[in-house]
Amino acid sequence: MFQTYIFDLYGTLADIHTDEESWEVWSKMRLLYAYHGANYRVEELRTAYEQAVRNAIDFALKVDFEEKLKEDKLKEVKDSSSNEAKKQLVKVEIQILLVFQELFRAKGVSVTNEECTYIAQFFRGLTTSYVKLYKGAKELLKQLKDKKKKVYLLSNAQAAFTRGELMMLGIESYFDGILLSSDTKYAKPDPRFYEQLLRTYQIDPTTAIMIGNDLVADCQGAKNMGLHTCYMHSNLSPIEDQEALNQAKRKQGEKKQDEMDQDKRSQEVIHLVDLGQGINQIADFIVDHTDLNEVADKIIRKS
Repeated sequence: MFQTYIFDLYGTLADIHTDEESWEVWSKMRLLYAYHGANYRVEELRTAYEQAVRNAIDFALKVDFEEKLKEDKLKEVKDSSSNEAKKQLVKVEIQILLVFQELFRAKGVSVTNEECTYIAQFFRGLTTSYVKLYKGAKELLKQLKDKKKKVYLLSNAQAAFTRGELMMLGIESYFDGILLSSDTKYAKPDPRFYEQLLRTYQIDPTTAIMIGNDLVADCQGAKNMGLHTCYMHSNLSPIEDQEALNQAKRKQGEKKQDEMDQDKRSQEVIHLVDLGQGINQIADFIVDHTDLNEVADKIIRKS
């Protein structure tokens, strides 16, 4: 059934922990900026970074909104100037390299793109406690490639951070294509992000499945594009997803045994027989842990 497998990265294939609040991080970043002639106090640099990120997001939203108005696709909000209204319409992405570059520009210093890339990677290294694959991740990708399946990565991520981490994790070569949100202008669940992947690699959504750890970004976003979906709950899943899972488990517990047996025969699921009326509409499969060895048997068997 499935010829194409589309994976999210963080929280699905890889576990990661970062901390951008540490004083030590910003103390070292201050030194790095000073080495290039941009002098900041520690707290000044941290505050400037946070403000630059907010400014970049606001600018991206503004540009996106204006482009949509020109295309006459948002007639119902033409008279609205509310930022909240704009934010509900799209999921935009920024380029973190431009944020680091802006911090130099604010101090009258010019740097190259290569220098900004190095600084971004240095920042990522300082803020990352660990990044590692979940159990069975590489084995699952290898099985799919051995079966001649197409495998893609679709991730809300910054290329300056993620490209190196993919190499470090040793999984970059398993993907037939990689699309990161910072390489476009959009992020999941924005349909334009999915559209770009489907169009670029000529993917037939009826024979493709999206595997991710976010019910909205990964499952709802993919369902809206006609893709099949597999939700994998992990330590990086949104808090809201846990309550949805709990409700599904409670509902399952209320079912009679004969109904459960009938569902097992008629519907392919992982661990949870009934996901609940709402969740069932966006997640064709679900697993409530991060052992990808067990996921593999189910989603590959459907191929």
